[in-house]
Amino acid sequence: MSRRDAENMTRTVLQHAQRMAQEWNANAVIVCADVFSSPTEIVRHFSSGPTLKTVIATRDSQPFRDTLSDSFEILQIPNVDLTRIGQIKMAILLGVSRGRLLRGDKLICLSGIARSGNLDTMLFTKVGEEFEMFAATGGEQLGEHRNPETFEKVLDISLELGREGRAGKPVGAIFVIGDTERVEEFSEPLMLNPFQGHPEEQRNILAPSLRETVKELSALDGAFLIRDDGVVEAAGVFLRSVISGSVLPGGLGARHRSAAAITAATNATAVTVSESTGSVTVFREGKIITQIEKPRETGSMTSGARHSP
Repeated sequence: MSRRDAENMTRTVLQHAQRMAQEWNANAVIVCADVFSSPTEIVRHFSSGPTLKTVIATRDSQPFRDTLSDSFEILQIPNVDLTRIGQIKMAILLGVSRGRLLRGDKLICLSGIARSGNLDTMLFTKVGEEFEMFAATGGEQLGEHRNPETFEKVLDISLELGREGRAGKPVGAIFVIGDTERVEEFSEPLMLNPFQGHPEEQRNILAPSLRETVKELSALDGAFLIRDDGVVEAAGVFLRSVISGSVLPGGLGARHRSAAAITAATNATAVTVSESTGSVTVFREGKIITQIEKPRETGSMTSGARHSP
């Protein structure tokens, strides 16, 4: 597609989005900005400024913060390739986690191929109405009691594991965040705890030095238990099944059932990485809040996209 055609398509999409936002009484527009090569393209397309709350979702937020006015909200998402729908899901998930988006908000979400220069996808959704997009009541509670940075760091690492695996091989993992004392009542160690005895500042998942350690230990069986403040209490933990009859989509295995069970019995949130598909799933209150699919082709945001979340 030529540059002129790309700009014409983007202009048309934005015009339709603004008109539909007024007709639908939308609360916000989310723009997956990695479509553009630089923030100046956003400035050009929004030369008169946004007419309603506009959230710019990007993997590199600083250039947008330096360029855009305060009328835009900047939301940094993990630096991994995602499908179009994956980009949108991630932006909404983090927006809810940070309290910028609320249950019941009507959203118009715009996306496209990374660095293509044009928006080609427009999606309408209402936070809390669709199963995968925070239909669980816990979706709106993600930002109520936990440090969003901890949740986002776990998501970031999980997406990397889903995309890359470890040592060239796919891995599965489960991270349980928050309500740690209660979670421990329903768990038992599968091995000696590799984090025991280390100072808290050295085992905080927010510390850059711990990232590779966590990824390396993800190859072990069992779950990571992580406090709200990011301190990793244990790895290699077996989660006992404490409930039965959880309603899960077909094809999900023991790891996902454990995540559903532990979040139903406690106030924790669980994030799983599927060994077979590389998808990342977030559980709250025994239900799936959202699932982020791994792109079918590395480096492409187009593969695996679906028409609805």
